[in-house]
Amino acid sequence: MSDRRPHPAGRRERASVADLLRAGTDEHYLDAPLYDFEYGDRTHDIDYYLALADELRADEVVEIGAGTGRIAIPLAAAGHRVVAVDRMPEMLAALTAKLARGPAEVAARIAVRRGDTHALPVDADSVPLVIAPFNVWMHLYTWDALLAALREARRVLRPGGQLAFDVQLPDVHWLTWDPDERHAVTRFRHPVTDEPLIYSTNHTYDPATQVCHVRIFYDRPPPKGRRISGGTPVRVVHLAHRQYFPEELRALVHAAGLELLRHGDWDGGPLRAGTDSQVVVARRP
Repeated sequence: MSDRRPHPAGRRERASVADLLRAGTDEHYLDAPLYDFEYGDRTHDIDYYLALADELRADEVVEIGAGTGRIAIPLAAAGHRVVAVDRMPEMLAALTAKLARGPAEVAARIAVRRGDTHALPVDADSVPLVIAPFNVWMHLYTWDALLAALREARRVLRPGGQLAFDVQLPDVHWLTWDPDERHAVTRFRHPVTDEPLIYSTNHTYDPATQVCHVRIFYDRPPPKGRRISGGTPVRVVHLAHRQYFPEELRALVHAAGLELLRHGDWDGGPLRAGTDSQVVVARRP
């Protein structure tokens, strides 16, 4: 009998897994205006991290994976100093441009830094709050890579300082959907070029590595009344996300020398059926 399990690469099966992970880490973040357009309506996490910073009266916040400033700028506008760290120059260039167009007092509170989650450009024992929002750590594809990132966050925290992050709660049913069927089909216009496009996705899950390989398709609209033909897309963006299960997360937080304070939904409730994100808050003892 033949092995009918899908290869993690899906349609890019000839690419090495290492190449796929590199693409899955970078490609989604190369077009900063499109990224901002796609996630412009995501605001609940802004409210959450802002409330946490206010609760702790954090004079400084380190944001890992700050991107174009969706969270960093509201934090700074509320009076917090922010070290905005990201590894993608395209994201940081967009953030710098936004700051140049905005209020000078907000820009003065944000230090834009290129850096890696395993080597933060921040002194040890120096900050009261580190955040890693919106699935940033799902780009760490092995448990030991996440453990190293947690330990690096602990390094820069003051004693008693807190780390907060969110990652998706794995949906076992969704992970096993047909890897060739397109979902989330949406018509839109590119925010810069005004090109009409159709957005859709599919994905392949590799249970051995717990990595979900998402393919984001951008197609030209077909003639009116016709369906997407399945022809060559304008662009295919690869997005790789490591799935972290709750008990695994709790064990890694403990192994990093952090004290788990909260692990639940955005509203502070427990993880339950239908929960989308795992929200974690931990403290350096």
